[in-house]
Amino acid sequence: MAAATSPYDPDSREAAYWQARQRLAIATRALNEKLVSTDIDPELAAAITEKIEGLMAELSQAQQVDGLVDMAKRGERGTIDDVMGELVSVGGRSHPCSPELLWQEASNRITGTVRFNQAFEGPPGHVHGGWVAGVLDHIMGMTHVRTGHPGMTGGLSVRYLKPTPLNQLIEINAEATELDDKRTEVKGTMRCGETTTATAEAIFVRVDREKFGFDSP
Repeated sequence: MAAATSPYDPDSREAAYWQARQRLAIATRALNEKLVSTDIDPELAAAITEKIEGLMAELSQAQQVDGLVDMAKRGERGTIDDVMGELVSVGGRSHPCSPELLWQEASNRITGTVRFNQAFEGPPGHVHGGWVAGVLDHIMGMTHVRTGHPGMTGGLSVRYLKPTPLNQLIEINAEATELDDKRTEVKGTMRCGETTTATAEAIFVRVDREKFGFDSP
């Protein structure tokens, strides 16, 4: 299994903040799993809804942020790349709706693992194809960023070779190749044991950091 990659000094306030957020995300993912794997009668659903609404009201009293860039500008939360690694949809370490995703980074390659529970079910016993594509796109996009250039997906092609099973350790990897000064090609695979369940190819187009509200490099 891939080890979690932490970009923070272990004794820093950033590390303490995001470790707490990651624990919260783990608990919320477990709640999501229970919500879809439990036969909940109307009375219990109403009682649980009231409790969740109470938590929402409590969170609303805390300081609110307007997106990833706003969070990064607040100080002691790390760089914008750190914040995206925590809160970006599909794969953020601290995102409550993301699957259990771990990864290790190199200059033009990322390897990792993902485990999809019942909350991500599409075909019975298997992962919804949208999540397969989304996680591959996420890892491939991170690989493009590791080349030193932010960007966006210009085109994505996914081949579903076999159904991807739930509750199994799935290996993922992506490798980037620069095509020219504007484009990067990234190829990715998803495997369960010896079986490749999906492959993907994408072209990522580089963009100026200022377009996303980032500071200039």
